[in-house]
Amino acid sequence: MKNFEIMPTEENLITTIEEDILGRNKELIYFYELLLAQSMGKIIAIDGRWGSGKTFFVKQSILMINAMNPRSDMEKEKKDKILNSIGAEENENADLAIYYDAWKNDNDIDPIMSLIYEISMQIGTTYMLEHDIKKNIFETAAAIIECVSGRNVKGIINSLIDDNPLLKFQEQKELDEKIKIFLTGILAERGNRLIIFIDELDRCKPSFAVHLLEQIKHYLYDERIIFVLSVNQEELQYTIKHFYGNEFDASRYLDRFFDLKITLSPADKKKFYNKLELNEDDFLKKIMQQFINNHNMELREVIHFCVDVRAAVYKPIYDNVNFDFSFYDGNARKFMLMCVVPIVIGLRMIDISAYNKFIEGENPKPMVNILSVEEFVDWIISRLLKENESLEKEEGKIQVTVEEKIIDIYNAIFVNKYCGKEYQKTIGKYTFDANAKNFVLSAASMLSRYADYNI
Repeated sequence: MKNFEIMPTEENLITTIEEDILGRNKELIYFYELLLAQSMGKIIAIDGRWGSGKTFFVKQSILMINAMNPRSDMEKEKKDKILNSIGAEENENADLAIYYDAWKNDNDIDPIMSLIYEISMQIGTTYMLEHDIKKNIFETAAAIIECVSGRNVKGIINSLIDDNPLLKFQEQKELDEKIKIFLTGILAERGNRLIIFIDELDRCKPSFAVHLLEQIKHYLYDERIIFVLSVNQEELQYTIKHFYGNEFDASRYLDRFFDLKITLSPADKKKFYNKLELNEDDFLKKIMQQFINNHNMELREVIHFCVDVRAAVYKPIYDNVNFDFSFYDGNARKFMLMCVVPIVIGLRMIDISAYNKFIEGENPKPMVNILSVEEFVDWIISRLLKENESLEKEEGKIQVTVEEKIIDIYNAIFVNKYCGKEYQKTIGKYTFDANAKNFVLSAASMLSRYADYNI
């Protein structure tokens, strides 16, 4: 099966900036200007639903920030591609951007330990530091990690065992000082400020997410640091409540941490459709687009939806040689493959409750909402109306509505009980029988003779 997913590799990130595939280049610039406008340390939340492209936006921002930093060692060719694509130049503000995947690290015992470690590793591999500066940074990072993790026997863990509160205070002050030295060492040669992007926090174990937020506020809140947390705020509130209890006010709790909240706007799906080969003047693809738009699917959902529909129905619809639909219910089968199977696949993906109601004959709205749009009306008229039916008031004909005809088809597939003389139902050019529902579900399962896993 063809994989349309664009993984956030450096190559793909640069290409999507060059081609502005997601239509977010302007937002990248606006976001950079917002960062420049901050005169002191801040914690900024970028809010977006899962699959909306937050990780892509964050990683593109990191590339852009580091490309604008004249002190970075980014290859000139890469830097030029990024800066030319967004119409920008190097900036003497020299911000230094770091990426931290919280979900990837949430098995670590202590969040700040893994964050310091990640900063150390990225600085060591991304920036060419002078030998003595590099040595000081890594030695200080090691000292911080030892204190926080308890690996230093004479460190903070021993102070916790001791009943002397003054000793505990002293150890705490030493840790704060080590962190300040660490940050100063990083920024001495490579930037005026450190922008730390923390991704996937809402997917972390509740204990890790809470401790990371609180340790950032306690240990790393510095006027030279801006934290950018990309989150699904609704899901993050559930995570916080899971830790503190359902009655806990998670919204106000998060307000204590976030100085600014930004909502990531939807990506430009038109350009994205081109990447997915969805912009052709093709009935199946129009049905898919309509479902995507009706259900406000996020980018990741769109990709998975397109892959599944292609595998399930693409070949039989376009392969007239190997798939003969000339038999009595052939038109109905082709209609079900083009118009009904994509709806079933999409509902199963985004709302299992709506999916169950749809296939059990309890809710025709998903089908009505797609096929009754103006773009499909002429197509409906030419295929679903009997000779004595009309959408307009016309002498000698029965006036019907598009919605009524679509519901008739829905009922013929998912509701009607065929038995005795009523063994089939004809609606316009389409004839349905007792096998119609099983046909739809079999095709939607991608385990039928119509499936093609090489599409």
